[in-house]
Amino acid sequence: MMRLRPLFVTPAIALTVLGLVTCTGDSGLTGVSDDGRATASRPAGGGAAVIGTPEILVGAGDISTCSNNLDESTARIIDTVPGTVYTLGDNVYPDGLASEFTNCYQPTWGRHKARTRPAAGNTDYNSSGAAPYFNYFGASAGQPGQGYYSYNLGAWHIVVLNSNVPRTPASPQMQWLRADLDANPRQCTLAYFHHPLFSSINGTGTGGSVWTSVQPFWDTLYSRGADLVLGGHRHSYERLAPVRPDGTPDPTFGIRQFVVGTGGVGGGTNNNLHPASEVRNGDTRGVLKLYLYDDSYAWKFIPIAGKTFTDSGTVACHPAPGAAAPTVSATLSTISADPTTIVAGGGSSTITVTARNSSGDPVSGASVVLSATGGGNTIVQPSAPTDAAGVATGSFSSTVAATSKTISAVISGVAITQTALVRVNAGPASAAHSTVAASPTSIVAGGGSSTITVTVRDPHGNPVSGSTVALSASGTSNSLTQPGGTTNGNGLAIGALTSSDAEVKTVSATADGTPITQTADVTVTPPAGGGGQIVHTLLTSGNGTDNVKVFTTASISPAANALVTVAVLGHRSSAASAAPTLTGGGMGSWTQVATVTFDTVTGPLKRLVVYRAMSASPGSGPITISWPGTVSNSQWIVSQWTGVDASGANGAGAIVQSIGVSGDRVSGLTATLAPLGAPHHVAYGVVGMNGNGLVVSPGAGFTEIAEQSSGEAARAVLQTEWTTGDNTVDASGPGSLNAAILGIELKPAP
Repeated sequence: MMRLRPLFVTPAIALTVLGLVTCTGDSGLTGVSDDGRATASRPAGGGAAVIGTPEILVGAGDISTCSNNLDESTARIIDTVPGTVYTLGDNVYPDGLASEFTNCYQPTWGRHKARTRPAAGNTDYNSSGAAPYFNYFGASAGQPGQGYYSYNLGAWHIVVLNSNVPRTPASPQMQWLRADLDANPRQCTLAYFHHPLFSSINGTGTGGSVWTSVQPFWDTLYSRGADLVLGGHRHSYERLAPVRPDGTPDPTFGIRQFVVGTGGVGGGTNNNLHPASEVRNGDTRGVLKLYLYDDSYAWKFIPIAGKTFTDSGTVACHPAPGAAAPTVSATLSTISADPTTIVAGGGSSTITVTARNSSGDPVSGASVVLSATGGGNTIVQPSAPTDAAGVATGSFSSTVAATSKTISAVISGVAITQTALVRVNAGPASAAHSTVAASPTSIVAGGGSSTITVTVRDPHGNPVSGSTVALSASGTSNSLTQPGGTTNGNGLAIGALTSSDAEVKTVSATADGTPITQTADVTVTPPAGGGGQIVHTLLTSGNGTDNVKVFTTASISPAANALVTVAVLGHRSSAASAAPTLTGGGMGSWTQVATVTFDTVTGPLKRLVVYRAMSASPGSGPITISWPGTVSNSQWIVSQWTGVDASGANGAGAIVQSIGVSGDRVSGLTATLAPLGAPHHVAYGVVGMNGNGLVVSPGAGFTEIAEQSSGEAARAVLQTEWTTGDNTVDASGPGSLNAAILGIELKPAP
């Protein structure tokens, strides 16, 4: 869908800039070049130098509306900037609708969605509960209904808050914020949310505007030593000097605030000057790029093309108010684990940390934060600071097995040198998590062998080594080669199956006496002389999205005496069309095999059809699919089957039976054919679903041939699959969908 564009451009809002564009002379502030490094030496007392490679954080708020293209202009800046993208709320205008995310945001900032960590704004909440916002950004936006979360970038801890849900000191959000900051003590901390506490917009004169409801955020952030707060809501850019939550200056421990409501919507005039305001501009759209170093940060406001306003600087991070310089020795402090070996999901190791100063004396009252390498870990942090002996204890457990997990400790901000190692062994064999697989899944009686691979895993999915595996198989005349030893380091044990009886064999396994839930089917086909083998070839597949009657496939060149099948799906918005007619493809004629309608709204809207044709001397060319009336879209998959029974007119001898099934709001369908005529007969499945861009999963033992989506808003997907010896034709899709399935038995040549 095309984005709407404005019919006229409003006059530019007057530029208001007070203070220097590039900061110099302010303690710790210098200019910033495009790579984020200081353009001048840091003044004495300004903190650690900005050296090394920073983490990049870039973005703005108040972004997308289909009534102008300024969001595209800011998105083009982000195209050139690596790193993490943030948004400061009011992501779409005016109503936070799903269509606004699809048509306005997605074509611009949406191309960076995979690396975006968003915040919600009040326009996002113009739709009930901001549901389209949470649906669009998914897990990246935090829990639906909450919208607050945190993450780390290098040495920085980043907190994303939601200024649209309760934020009183006793609210769940504020309780979470305090716990999150206490669990993540960092030298450098940044928070962003939509509504800025301070700004110079609204009204006239001096004193500024204060959004008092977010002051609880500031109270907690200030007390924990946060360095930066970013906000939007005001459609302008503004940088304020470090202040306390009450707005009074605090150059040592204060929080610096940026207002960056410049993502593309509107404009503003800064005519109510806040005392802490350093730089303001209401006429320039653009983004704020942050360079996050281990002990400092730099910023650069980048304007859209055609604008010249910019702002940059760099400054060191600061501790929390009243924080004392650490007295802990990194080399003399210690950490230990007991026991050093635990079981995944079933054991815990006590972690003991002893804080000592440079003289080796214990340090009491020090805060300790533990961390561990690898995934699946649970760390219980020490419940209190170090005691009189300098000791604090926590615990470590994990659901992910590893030969060595490294446990580290930070004591009052000092990362100690020593670490502790804990081995996490896999637990016992799990019936549900272990697997059995066969390859190939079809062998010839008396002459073929299938490799049986058993993977033994514990209840948390970890591979179990040293497990004893035993195989068994259904049916008769089987020869099973048991695994030659216990499972290896990857939990694998391998055996083999052969048989002289043609039938479907179900292979089962036990691990240390535990029956594994999953089984593997192996189809044993008759040897030569007991029936031929059918071979499948995909000739072409495709789709058409135009509202027309006639669709044309790519050209095909069928083999002589091969059965050619065409699976066709068509959607019509008022009611399912009658079946189309087929011509061309080098065939004299096409015969309908089976059809079914589905997708009930006011009536069936889709038709699923399969056609057949066969020729001793086929030609070549495209197939023309002619529907009796206009359809919204059509999909097709063309298959060739060699080795089939060539008797009967136009491939009739190759078709034994067919069945069609449909259903509404299902996650899968099964079409059960009558028992196949022989184990080497083929089951061919044709699936239609009411979806778009989804993945249809073939039934167990089936091989997918192809899958074709409609590619447009009128949702439809066509999928085909096949196997040998299985009369249960099934497939599944995600969620609850309207669907249909056709099952067809194909007979090989005698």
